[in-house]
Amino acid sequence: MAQIIAKKPVMVAILTLLFAGDFFRNALTVPVWAALVVISSMWALVVIIVNRVSWRALPIPLLGLLAWWGMTPLWSPYAPTSLVMLLSAVMGVLFGLAITSAVPLDEFVRQSAVSLRLILFGSIIFEVIVALIGHPVYPVGFSETAETPIEMAWSRGLFFSAGRIQGLVGNANVLGMLGLVLLIIGLWRLYVSRQRGIVSVLDSALAIIIIARTMSATVTVTLVALVIIAGLTALARRTGLGWRIGLGGAIAIIGGAVVTTAWQWSTFVALLGKSPDLTHRFDIWAAVVDRINASPILGTGFVGWWPSWDPWFAIHAVDGLPMSQAHNVWLDIAMQSGLVGVMLFAITLVTALWYLWRTFTQSPLSDASVPFLVLCALTVQSLTESRFLHEWGFVCFIICAIIAERSRVVTTAKL
Repeated sequence: MAQIIAKKPVMVAILTLLFAGDFFRNALTVPVWAALVVISSMWALVVIIVNRVSWRALPIPLLGLLAWWGMTPLWSPYAPTSLVMLLSAVMGVLFGLAITSAVPLDEFVRQSAVSLRLILFGSIIFEVIVALIGHPVYPVGFSETAETPIEMAWSRGLFFSAGRIQGLVGNANVLGMLGLVLLIIGLWRLYVSRQRGIVSVLDSALAIIIIARTMSATVTVTLVALVIIAGLTALARRTGLGWRIGLGGAIAIIGGAVVTTAWQWSTFVALLGKSPDLTHRFDIWAAVVDRINASPILGTGFVGWWPSWDPWFAIHAVDGLPMSQAHNVWLDIAMQSGLVGVMLFAITLVTALWYLWRTFTQSPLSDASVPFLVLCALTVQSLTESRFLHEWGFVCFIICAIIAERSRVVTTAKL
């Protein structure tokens, strides 16, 4: 039974649903996507029962965070909505527990690569077809008018122009981030073993093409941050006074670069093709801060992403398009679960990063290197996007926390 439910096609299908949720909503409509999520959640529950997975697999800080989120509907002005949205968080936890218990970490990495490969290559095919059609394509069931914002388009058909492509997921930033995850996997597998060298090179090339064509400033900054993290970790592994001085010098240079960036902010963002307000993000953040001030300690109730059906979340709109997130995880968590939630989230995240970093430092060849780098990428992305709180971002957070907890247990047992 356990072997059947963890078969590669099943796992790849589950991962594809998580990575490309927008594709299923755009192509099959929201009700069909919701049905697929429910079926997949039943799969996750069966895996957990068959494998006798214990809640102890979750680290204590994460349990504390989830418990706090579960309490927020008690004082929420939109309690029914918060309760409904908590189900999505519960499903995310179920997926994380099921995936980490269904397959070993190395197999999970391989199957993630297969899923991402399908999504990214399919995105190129999709964008080529739309470009040949010659006009934007909208989600199935959506009736566009002359006044419909182009931002509502599934694809704008810009593959043969200099514009940004959106791919199957219908969002350039999301597609670019998926490309970055595949690039992490491809380069790491190439570094670890040359047995799959051709596949890893092709994966990396595909990821680079996607990153280049999505032109996401967030992904570009995240990629640079990952290179810096990998470089600093390599220096940290070295012993001797000279290497320590080199590490300190590198950190000082990075600190200087950060100060210079803040000082020359307009020039820096212009190089990334962004406006000084990061494409209206400052206005979005100001609107969210106003909501935070209403309940700074406890928050107003966990939801993850902003449900469009609840009028309370008509917080801000850009060019007539209502926002569905704060475009900053920390502000979103502060609004939804207050300062208490921010502290619990920070403790959970830092703890997971710490134990994964220790494993990465001691053995870069370890399978845990991929979760560490992906979690680092999500952490950097959290400053301008809130994808951390739902779908694949949240499930990856749960998976990384579980893997970090396993690392902690192993480390403690050796002491």
